[in-house]
Amino acid sequence: PYTNRSLATGKPPFNTKLQLYQWSEDVVKTVVRDDWAVRDGVISKKFHMVVTPRVKEEVRLHFGCDDLEGAELEDQGIIGTALTHWEKRVFENEVMTGTYTQSPLMSRITLALLEDSGWYIVDYSQAEQLEWGRHLGCDFIMKSCKHWIDRKQDRCEHIHPFCNRAKRRDALQTECTENRQSVALCNLVEFDKPLPREYQHFDSIHGVTSDQVTHFGGSVALADYCPYVQELNWKKGSVAIRGSKCHLERNNADPEINYTLERYGNRSKCFEHLEQWQLRHCGQTYDVEHWGSGCYQYACNQSGLFIEVQGQQYQCYRQGQVIDIQEVTSEWLHLGSIICPSCIDICQV
Repeated sequence: PYTNRSLATGKPPFNTKLQLYQWSEDVVKTVVRDDWAVRDGVISKKFHMVVTPRVKEEVRLHFGCDDLEGAELEDQGIIGTALTHWEKRVFENEVMTGTYTQSPLMSRITLALLEDSGWYIVDYSQAEQLEWGRHLGCDFIMKSCKHWIDRKQDRCEHIHPFCNRAKRRDALQTECTENRQSVALCNLVEFDKPLPREYQHFDSIHGVTSDQVTHFGGSVALADYCPYVQELNWKKGSVAIRGSKCHLERNNADPEINYTLERYGNRSKCFEHLEQWQLRHCGQTYDVEHWGSGCYQYACNQSGLFIEVQGQQYQCYRQGQVIDIQEVTSEWLHLGSIICPSCIDICQV
């Protein structure tokens, strides 16, 4: 075993403070990063990393970072969560993180831990693909989410998988997950009081006054309050009536409330809207409250990418092209627009 056992019990020594059996440095190593970026500066932050051989190999391959010491453990939560699950900020929807958020899966990293324990022979072909953080490099995995967001913004690049759009009370503006498989929502929310300094990730936020910025963070505490794009469920009251995965036909909205003319199904992906949609009828105009992105059917052929709305196909000629939509259903005129993505990203995946 990687950790010495008591001859009397066959177990490692028990750490009464942590209420855990004490690991050796060959299993969990303490790492300190002195350049952890937060609002108004940097701090020193301590991490516990699983450093067993197969885990180290798999986590380096997943993130594309040969300098990574190991797989980070959760540092928040009560006994049974802290130090016993993967860090939520790092592994998001991996099944062995400390809280459920969206589409949990078991990755090669968890299977590697089982193999390193010596108790299991694992079949890696049964692992599911973890997209979160995949091949994003050392800056993503070894730096704070503030560092990642600032660096991407300085380069005029998208800050996925993180986000910086605060939830509004008067409208729900969604966006697409990075793989365009789902409509999603940035989970950046306002808290009643300032977050601890180590969880303050913004110097400024659009639409938020400077004195309130420290009150904003991601809604998932175990993810260190880093805000990220998260799948959602549409609810009626407290009951979830449909999800936001584009390929599932059961997620189609009732026609009378399908204001942005979405179509879910196995030929659908998520596409962004340019601006808020409108409904018009007999001189009346209504702004659609839920907008920002939607699931639409698409097709790829030798001519390129086509997005389908209400049976009408619109061709995308270039990334960033805006498709104006004017369609009538049940005597209501739907006015909106869809932004074309890169044809290569959609048609050659």
